[in-house]
Parts: sequence; C-alpha cells; structure tokens
Amino acid sequence: MAAKPVPYAAFRLLVEYDGSRFHGWQKQGPRQSREGIRTVAGSLEHAIHEAGLRLVYLGGAGRTDAGVHALGQVAHLHLEAKGAPRPGELRRIFDATLPQDISIRDVRTCAPRFHSRHDAVDRTYLYQISRRRSAFGKPWIWWVKRNLDLSRLQKAWTSFEGDQDLGSFADLDAEEDGRSRIIHCEVAEAGALVLLRVRATHFFRRLVRRMVGASVACALGEEEPLRVLEDLHSPTEAANLYWAAKAAPSSGLFLEAVRYPGDPEPGPPRSTIIIP
Repeated sequence: MAAKPVPYAAFRLLVEYDGSRFHGWQKQGPRQSREGIRTVAGSLEHAIHEAGLRLVYLGGAGRTDAGVHALGQVAHLHLEAKGAPRPGELRRIFDATLPQDISIRDVRTCAPRFHSRHDAVDRTYLYQISRRRSAFGKPWIWWVKRNLDLSRLQKAWTSFEGDQDLGSFADLDAEEDGRSRIIHCEVAEAGALVLLRVRATHFFRRLVRRMVGASVACALGEEEPLRVLEDLHSPTEAANLYWAAKAAPSSGLFLEAVRYPGDPEPGPPRSTIIIP
C-alpha cells in the first residue's frame, strides 16, 4: 500500500551564495556528507532541521558546479504543513541559522506545483574577467594577465547565439543530445572588468566556463573564432577534450538570474564588484 502523501506548505526562495567554499548546489551522497563536503542545498537542509522544521522536498533551478556563485538562484521548498512558518518568519530563521556565505534574498509562498527548474523560461549567467590584478576580487574574477582583443572576444562569444548543438563545449550525460537555444550573448566593460553574459533556455555542466575559455583563447590570439563556429556546427569528441582543457576557472562565474513566465527582460550587465 502506497504511503499517504504528507500535506506540505510550498515556498519559493531567491538564494544568493558565494560558491568559493561549496562543492556546488546539489546535496551529495552519505559518504561525501560524512567527509564534510559542503553543498548549498545541504546547508539549507541543515538550517531547516536545526530550526525544528520538517523538510518534505528542496529543489533548485540550476545545479551550479563547485566554486560557482549565485546572485539569483531560485529554489522550491516544501515543508510539512503542520507547524510551517509564514514567509517572513522563515526568512528570519534562515538569517539566523545559515552560514555567512549563503543569503536568502526573498521568501514567498507559491503554488504547490511550482517547480523552480521545470517552470523556468530561461537562465542567465555572468562571468567576470579582470584585466588587472586586484587585492580584493580574487574569489569572484578570473585575472587574465595578457591583453585581450575585445573585438575578437566579442566575435567568438556571440558565435554561440542561436539554436546550437553544444556537444563540443559541454560535459554531457549519455542521454543528453547537447542542443540548447542560446538567446543572447553580451560583452560589457566595467572599469578593469570585462563582463560576459549569456542567457539560454537551459545549460549543461561546465558549458559556460568552456564558452568563456574558448572566447578568451580567441581574444588572446591562441585560437580563431572560426574554429568555435566549426566546432558548433560539427561537434566531435576531440573538440570536446580540447575545449575542456581551456575552461575558465569557476571563480568568475555567477548564476545571475532565473526567469519565469511574466518576469521582465534582464537589464544591462552589472559587475558584482568594482575594480577601477
């Protein structure tokens, strides 16, 4: 006989975190938990249990990799209905119990069927490259020590736009076909920073870091933007291995926003720090 479903209260969370000391969003298995490997979802679940609340389910809009940050991760949280707090109280609980490198920016009730990943329209990632050494920004930038040709960077970066087979640039599971719609790729400058932003219907593991690495390789004259186009049109295993070796470090990457039906278009790219 099937277990009776537990009545639950549904919440939508807007989550911000510094991923430097996390092994990604996704909670790890029992062995890795025993070894003290930190994850964002695991830290949220721990805070919930510490507050004496009964967790039914927690899911996120994107499974950010180890070291990747988030400005606007979205999660759906189901708590057992009996004794569930109001949104304001739940936010105060998180403020009091979460570690300093996670912050809950917003808590609201939502429809029980809301799913932060499946209901998303698109996602936006931001990558920060610094053109000079900084005493303050190391955890959130990639310092590229050589001069970047921004016209070549722009050409390579925008070549990813469109309905693409990203098999040469993503770490795919066996059942994934590698296709996604890259809605927009932008390049902007903010003082010493170069900002690369990409918006797509969905992303694959390590895709953005390899896109950034490929574009920077072109900007440094190590590769030609034409090769990026060729590897998009004709994905190969050899190309996948090649671009994997050129992936940008996770330190500069942020999950900037997740959009849902009715949400406004994103504004212009903005840096998370100021490096004049």
